[in-house]
Amino acid sequence: MIIYNETSSKFLHHIYEKKIGYVLKENVLTKMNKVVSGSELRSWENSLPQMAKVIRDADLKDDTHVLLEYKLPSSEKRIDFLVAGEDEQGRKNAVIIELKQWQKAKAAEGDGIVSTFLGGRERETVHPSYQASSYKKYLQNFNESLYSDTSNIQLHSCAYLHNYIMASIGEPLLDKRYSNYLQESPLYFQFGDRELSKNIRKLVSKGNGREIAEAIEKAKIRPSKKLVETVSSLLKGNEEFVLLDEQKVAYEKVVSKYNQFRKQTEQKHVIIIEGGPGTGKSVIGLNLMGYMLNKKAYVEYITPNQAFREVLRKKLIGSSGHLEVRDLFKGSASYVNAPENYFDVLICDEAHRLKEQGHMKKKIEGENQVTQIIRSSRISVFFIDDLQKISKKDIGSVKEVEKEAARFGAEIHKIELESQYRCSGSGNYISWLDSILNNEKETFKLEGDFDFKVISTPQQLFKEIVVKRGGRLLAGYSWGWNKVSVNGKLPDDVIIEEHNFALPWNDPNRIDWAIHPECSNQIGCIHTVQGLEMDYVGVIIGNDLGYNEDTKKTIIRRDEFKDKGAKPAKPKKGQTDPLEELIRNTYKTLMTRGMKGCYVYCCDKSLEKYMVEKSNGKLE
Repeated sequence: MIIYNETSSKFLHHIYEKKIGYVLKENVLTKMNKVVSGSELRSWENSLPQMAKVIRDADLKDDTHVLLEYKLPSSEKRIDFLVAGEDEQGRKNAVIIELKQWQKAKAAEGDGIVSTFLGGRERETVHPSYQASSYKKYLQNFNESLYSDTSNIQLHSCAYLHNYIMASIGEPLLDKRYSNYLQESPLYFQFGDRELSKNIRKLVSKGNGREIAEAIEKAKIRPSKKLVETVSSLLKGNEEFVLLDEQKVAYEKVVSKYNQFRKQTEQKHVIIIEGGPGTGKSVIGLNLMGYMLNKKAYVEYITPNQAFREVLRKKLIGSSGHLEVRDLFKGSASYVNAPENYFDVLICDEAHRLKEQGHMKKKIEGENQVTQIIRSSRISVFFIDDLQKISKKDIGSVKEVEKEAARFGAEIHKIELESQYRCSGSGNYISWLDSILNNEKETFKLEGDFDFKVISTPQQLFKEIVVKRGGRLLAGYSWGWNKVSVNGKLPDDVIIEEHNFALPWNDPNRIDWAIHPECSNQIGCIHTVQGLEMDYVGVIIGNDLGYNEDTKKTIIRRDEFKDKGAKPAKPKKGQTDPLEELIRNTYKTLMTRGMKGCYVYCCDKSLEKYMVEKSNGKLE
C-alpha cells in the first residue's frame, strides 16, 4: 500500500503550500483507517521539505513520480520516500530514500548496528544504509514488478540524514564495518543534498514516472523465483528437516487441502495440528513453507515468540548468508490490517501463544490474533499444544481456533502428533514429568536414555550445564525483571542468597540469546525459550513450585510468582486457581527444552527431595 503517489511537481506544490502533512494525514485515514500521531506528523513536516529542496535542485521533469510512505507488503514497515522515472537512456528506475532526523550516532556491536538517540534515550538500531538496503531487497523479493523480467524496473537505495553534520575525522557511520551497506546504499549527510540531487537526476531525469509508479503500487505480491529456490535449496538434503512417520502424514494432509483449494478457491480451510514438546511441529511447518513456495503460493510463517522466530530463521539460513529468507517469518501481530484472503497460506507455529492483540497494536472489535490469521488467509495451519499455555494472555487454544474457523465457515481438519523427537526420544520422560507436576495417582518410573539429574547448588548447575555441556540455564518466573542496566551491564535478577548466587535474566536486546556465545552467563525466562531446543538445559525451579510432604503433592505459591503480566486474578473461594495450570505448564515447557538432558536445582528442599526420590537418582 502506498499512501501518496503524485508527480514531483504536485509534491513540490504540496510542500510550498504547506499542505503535505494534511494530505498525508487524510490519505492515511482514508486508506488505512488510522489516525496519524503528532510525532509522525511532525516528522513529515520536518523531513519532506528537505527532500523538496533535493527534488527542486535535481530539476526533474514534471511527470517524475514521488511515492511516500510505501507500506511494505505484510509488514508494519514503511519506505519514507521513493522517486520513479527514466534516465536519459530510457531505462526505468526507482530510488528508495530513507530519511533520518538524527544529529549524531555511534558505532555499535553487531552486523549493521549503530547507537543513536531515539525515543528519549540512546538506543541500538540498524544503520540507515542497512535499512535502505533491506527495504530494497524486501521489495525485490516480494513485489512482482521489481523481480519480473518483463517490467525491467531497476531499484536503487540510499539514506539521507539531513540534520546530521558529518565529522571531519572518524565519522562513526562511515566506519569500515559498514562498508558493504554503504556501497549498496550510499549515505548523504547535511550539506550532501547537492550530491544526492545529482545522483537522483542521473537516474530519473527523463521523467515518465507514472507507469513505473503504478507498476510498483499495483503489482502482485508473491515471493520471487529466486527466493523460492533459495528456501528449497536450504531445506533439500538437510537431515534436520526430514519428515518421519506421522510428521509425513500431517504434512501430506495440508498439501492435499492446498491442492483441493486450488480447484475450489472459495472454501476456507483451517488445519489444527496438535502435538506436545518435541513432536516435530516446526519441521512439518518449514517443509510446508518450502512446498507452498514452490507452488507459487503466497505463504508466510508465523511465530508469536520473537526469540523462537529468530532461531528458526538462523536454523534455516545457517551460514549461507541468504538473509532475504528472514522476511518470510512474521510475528503474530502482523495481520491486523491485512485484507480478507490476502494470503494463500499462513502457517502459525506455537499457536497457543496467540494473544487478544499485539503489543501497542490497535484492537479491532470482535477480533483477536486467531481471527486475523483465519480472516487473512484461504488456508490457515495452526500448530498447538494446549499444555504450553503459560500466561493469562495466551488465547490460542484448539477450542478458540475451532470457534473462529466456524465463524468464517471454514472446513476444520485436526491431526494429532504423538511421537517424541526431543528429550532423546523419551516419551517416558514426558509422561514421568507430567505425573510429577500434575500430581497424577500413577507416577511413572523414569527410564530411558534421557539424562535427568537433580543438582544441589545453582553454581554446580551452571558448571554442569553451561561450562561442561555448552547449554543454557533457565528459570521459572519467581524473580522480577530489573530492566535498568548499570554502566551497560545487565543487573542481577535471579538471586539465591543462601548460595550467594546471582545472574541476570537474558538480555532483552539479544533475541538470539539462546545461541549467542556472549550470553551464556544469562538465564532464560519462559517467554524467551518457548519453542526452542538445546542439547542440555539447566532449570532453576523457584519457590512458585513446591512440595507438601503432608499431602504428598506438588503445590504452587501464588505470592512467589512475579510475572505480573501473565498472572491471572485471584480466584473466588472454592474455585481452582488458573495460575496452577500456568506454573505447571511453565516448568514442563522449561524442562522439555533439552534434547539430550535436563538438570534441575530446586529452591524448595521438599521438592528437591521428592524429585530425587521419583527419578531414582541421587542429589548431585
